[in-house]
Amino acid sequence: LLEHDLAVMGVMHPAYVARAPRRAPGAEEAPAEPVVQPDLGEAAGELVAYELGDYVLNNYSPQTADRYRGFMEAIVEAGGSARTHPFMAKIPIIHDDPAGSTQALVDQLNDGQVIVAMQEVETAEEIDQAVAAMRFTSAGGTRPESGFERAAAYWGVSGDEYLEKADVWPLNPDGELLITAIVESEAGVANVREIAAHPAIPIVTVGAGTLGWVMASVDENGERVRDQEAFDAAVAEILAACKEFEKSCGYPANNAAEVEALMEDGWDFFIMQRRNQDAFDAVITGRQLSGRPVEGS
Repeated sequence: LLEHDLAVMGVMHPAYVARAPRRAPGAEEAPAEPVVQPDLGEAAGELVAYELGDYVLNNYSPQTADRYRGFMEAIVEAGGSARTHPFMAKIPIIHDDPAGSTQALVDQLNDGQVIVAMQEVETAEEIDQAVAAMRFTSAGGTRPESGFERAAAYWGVSGDEYLEKADVWPLNPDGELLITAIVESEAGVANVREIAAHPAIPIVTVGAGTLGWVMASVDENGERVRDQEAFDAAVAEILAACKEFEKSCGYPANNAAEVEALMEDGWDFFIMQRRNQDAFDAVITGRQLSGRPVEGS
């Protein structure tokens, strides 16, 4: 899809981890009730049945990793794989904790994920660190050539095939791993051309929520007020850098109208942060505007 300049549409996964019940402010604490986890087989069946998304957005964390691994196994049992449902998840901010962030990156890859979303990217050096952690030692990186059995199983390949394919595209034209650099700070916007020019980056994404918080000031009531003009200018800089260096341009979207408006401006990589009918309709709109089929919608 990236090679053919077609819009890429990702949707959040079905719930595979139970959410803690919310209490209204000031409400008395309710008696503890047993947490009932979602059925992994049912969640996997729902995921595999939905074939229009191009990737699956995942809220991966060390605390939920065991549930995620069970979810992956259930997906394979339901007939899915990384080929049909590749996962994307964020990694911690590299400049905050380089060692911890790159180890988290390796852990996520070893759990079968395909797309690495780098939060708050501000320099090309951070991308270099991520690339080194993603590439196996035999390819000049630092990723150990062991511990990836779960990834190979989810990809549906042998260990040797995984070693060959789990490399960074487009640095390796035959690689199957992707990086998206999320720009969501003033420093990131200032260096966005350097980020977009990096040869390992095929996608530059606006961290719209965080960037909107950054582009804000405190009013006379002590409340933060978004500086819409500054935010719009920052987003325009990010989009211009994507176009200048011919990279895919990412933006979060939650409904069909947003996708249509964003595509008119040149955005082509979409992150549906919810899993609901609005998100599914947005995927159909993106496909239609790209001339892609929507059978099964």
